[in-house]
Amino acid sequence: MKWRKIAQVLAMLPALLAVSVTAFAAGGEDSPWTGSMLMWRVINTVALLAILIYVMKKPLASFFGERTAQIGKDLEDAREQRAKAEALLQEYKQRLAGMEKELDKMRADLQQSAKAETEKVVATAEKMAASMVESAKMTAEQEVRKAKAALKTEAVELAVEMAEALVREKITQDDRKRIAEDYLVKVGGMK
Repeated sequence: MKWRKIAQVLAMLPALLAVSVTAFAAGGEDSPWTGSMLMWRVINTVALLAILIYVMKKPLASFFGERTAQIGKDLEDAREQRAKAEALLQEYKQRLAGMEKELDKMRADLQQSAKAETEKVVATAEKMAASMVESAKMTAEQEVRKAKAALKTEAVELAVEMAEALVREKITQDDRKRIAEDYLVKVGGMK
């Protein structure tokens, strides 16, 4: 349909040119171009254009048809790629939103784990402190017992020394005789 309109315009072109040539030729005698000469040039140009259109019609139609098809295909590919890119963008947005949730969950888990670990360390430290206190108590009690035993021994030794000193001071010669006689009586009575 397009080509028909072009052919109709080309068919009317010689008539229009003839009218314009006639008007141009009638305009003045000084022109080197005569009416018939100008008309033949116009006819030759129109004929050349008609032959070029006839010869180039199929290759041009083929070229423009292929070009139109290629552009359509490229547009369709671009639409598909755009759709894929938008889907990928949505997926990344969802992943990013999921990552935020995942990070929040990880933070909560880490805080809970740190709290549990802190409680565990505190409990272990309290046990160790209690064990150290118990050990210190036992050591102190042992030291107290040793000190008491040492004090008793020393007190007994001092009491013996003091008793000996008192006995030496207070005992008279008569007391010694009487003790010796009592001892002999007891030893003699044992036989």
